[in-house]
Formats: sequence, structure tokens, C-alpha cells
Amino acid sequence: MLQPPGIFLALALLAAALLALGVRALGWSLLLAAGVGLYLSATGVGARWLVLPLENRYPPLLHPQPGVGAIVVLGGGEVARPPGDGGDMANARTLMRLEAAAKLAKQSALPIVTSGGAPRFGAPPEATTMARLLRESFAVHNPIWIEGRSFNTAANAFDSSKLLAQKGIHRVYLVTSALHMPRAMAWFRRAGLDPVPVPCDYRLDRGLTSGYESWLPRAIYLEASSEAIHEYLGLFWLHLQERGWVRGRANAAQ
Repeated sequence: MLQPPGIFLALALLAAALLALGVRALGWSLLLAAGVGLYLSATGVGARWLVLPLENRYPPLLHPQPGVGAIVVLGGGEVARPPGDGGDMANARTLMRLEAAAKLAKQSALPIVTSGGAPRFGAPPEATTMARLLRESFAVHNPIWIEGRSFNTAANAFDSSKLLAQKGIHRVYLVTSALHMPRAMAWFRRAGLDPVPVPCDYRLDRGLTSGYESWLPRAIYLEASSEAIHEYLGLFWLHLQERGWVRGRANAAQ
């Protein structure tokens, strides 16, 4: 409910309650804010305001970096295959990350860590599905180490760190969506690793103009805005942990 469209629905319900109680000025103000917020988050203009500061934080990897010992690729969720088709399949987000990791693996010959736990009860770990796809769909022959316990970005970082410590590896390529990269980098640094960002899976076309079409609402922009706000909330939560205001892995790392 803190992401679009839930946050705007909550504002609208609060506005309706205030209006019912006779608090007209605040009620109408919140209702207007909910409508404007929903509209802007569903436009190309609004999505760019939210997405680009995150996606542009780390530039694409153009040259190999020294001292890197492994590639860590983070899962982005799974979807079930159609009935009659065995096994689980990664979603588009994860496939884009796997494509970037596979390309880097073939260039560097480094081992790959696939990181991601079971997406639902009874399903195999996402990391296992990712490893299978790297072999079968991307023809990767590098060693693959599976980290199949993590259930969020913080766990990705700390569980991968434990696995890599057993191999004596500290500096890694970190492959994930560009929108997710700032939060992932922060957590992997908190886990004691030295990550080199390899962003991929960009949400918005960099050639998007500011013409009238960018002011028309579309579901794809609302989705991008929602994911961006999710990342801002995650970074804010990490900040609270680092300040000691809430408990979590960031406090444990200290």
C-alpha cells in the first residue's frame, strides 16, 4: 500500500473519510493529491522523474575490472510454466539479468553465483532455475555456485558473502536490473564485499521525448513508477537501519 496505485487509493479513502467528517479543506486537498499522483506516476514524465535517478546511478560496464573473482547475478522472480511443461521458468526480469551475466561469463571465464531462494512453497530455489537456464538457454560452461536460501536483497548479499568467503573471493561483478542496482550495491557493501556494478534491464527508453505522448497515462509507466518507489522505500529502510532506528541485517553487520 506504499507503492502506486495502493498509496493513492489509501489517500483517496482517507480523503473520503475526512470529507464525511466535515473536514473539507484537507479532504479535498488529499483527494486532489491522490488524483494528481496517480496520473503523474502513470505518465512517461512522472516515471522518468522517479526511475532515471536510480538507473543512472551506475553506468554500464564498458571495460573489465581488475581483481574480480566471481559474477553474482540476482534473481528477479519466477513464473510457472504452462501445464504439461516441466520445471519452473524465470520471468523477463531474471532472463535479462541472466543474459548479462552469461555475456560477462563468456568474456571473463569467471564462476557465477546465482542468488535467489524458493519463490513459493514447494518450488525449487530460484537460483537452481537460474543455473539450469544458464546451462541450457545461454550455453554457459563456467562453474556455477548456487545460493538458494535468500528471500530479499539483504539476504542475497549476506548469503552470497558467506558462500564467496569460503572461496576466498571479495571482489565481484554484481549483475542486476539498473533500477535495483543502488539498493543491491548498498547491501553487498554492507555484507563486506567489493561489488563492481553491472546494470542491465533498463525500464525506460533513453530516447523517450518530452512530447505530448509522454503525458498520456499508460500501465507500463505506472508499473515502472511503482517499482522505483519500491526501491526508494528499500533505500530509506536501509538508512533507518544504519542509523539504528530499526533493527535488521544492517545493524547486525555493525
